[in-house]
Amino acid sequence: MEYESSYEELIVEKSDKTYELKDQLKTYGVHYNFDEKEYSNNSPISENVLEELKWFLKSNDLKYTTKQVSKKTQNYKILAIDKNNFLIEQVNNNLKCYYINVYIGMDKNRVNILDTRKSLHLSTDLAKFETNDYLFEVLKYFTHNTEKLFTAKFDESELFTILTNIIDTHSLQISLEQKLQKFKFMVIKDLASKNKGDFLCNCVPGFFPETEFKIVGNKILSSYTENFISPNQEKKIWKYLYKKENRRHIGNRKEPSLFELFKGAKIPIKEQTGNEYIGRITAIKEIRGKLEIKISNGISEKVAPRLFEKEELFDFIRQYR
Repeated sequence: MEYESSYEELIVEKSDKTYELKDQLKTYGVHYNFDEKEYSNNSPISENVLEELKWFLKSNDLKYTTKQVSKKTQNYKILAIDKNNFLIEQVNNNLKCYYINVYIGMDKNRVNILDTRKSLHLSTDLAKFETNDYLFEVLKYFTHNTEKLFTAKFDESELFTILTNIIDTHSLQISLEQKLQKFKFMVIKDLASKNKGDFLCNCVPGFFPETEFKIVGNKILSSYTENFISPNQEKKIWKYLYKKENRRHIGNRKEPSLFELFKGAKIPIKEQTGNEYIGRITAIKEIRGKLEIKISNGISEKVAPRLFEKEELFDFIRQYR
């Protein structure tokens, strides 16, 4: 049920500055490891995110090392299409092995299961569920009613052996989803009752800091695109606001700092030779009301030959987002 995967682990040296930037590090998948007393990623990071992370560390003068690690992980994972439909996917080849549909009726429920590898099908009625964790309820039923598997000739399927090993992760996710849904409901209700308007927040990690998010009905509208954001983006915002240290930002506009606006932003560099390429802002300092920036090409850094007005620099980097 397990397979061994290899990925690049990035270990950030612990320091006071690392602690200050811990929330930004989390957006890259880097968390504090209490056993090793260090900040690192304990799962694979995509190449694009890894590149962004290295830029972020370099621009903040954070020291890090990398190494290849091997880790045994479950060979299957649950993909929830919605609350009633699920796929079981084999991780190492993305094969969709099982499809599970749960129908919730007035007096009884029904489950339909398809084993795509062995061309097996199972359909049966179930008693009313005791919880909202539908997959757990299905597993519980067939654990206590194994004869149903033999009757339907589904006993050759490995589904329920696999499901037993991966259900815990899914159930924890269900618990978190329920907490976020309740939190979302309470926030929207609170904003409406206090006549705070439709503004929800801004300066959310993972989005452009100046982007404002508003509540329209039960959805979130982005000022950047002037459209509703995707369900995954919504989840990211609600997870951010759910943390106690971020709840003070609900309904209150935050002035983006120079760090949030400009650190890591792409900017064109034109050399004396005439060559032009895209570098990144690694440091920024205010001098007599204007901004001095340091730019890196990935190998070396240099201070820009002139100072910028804040709005001028912002308009400049916006073109290269």
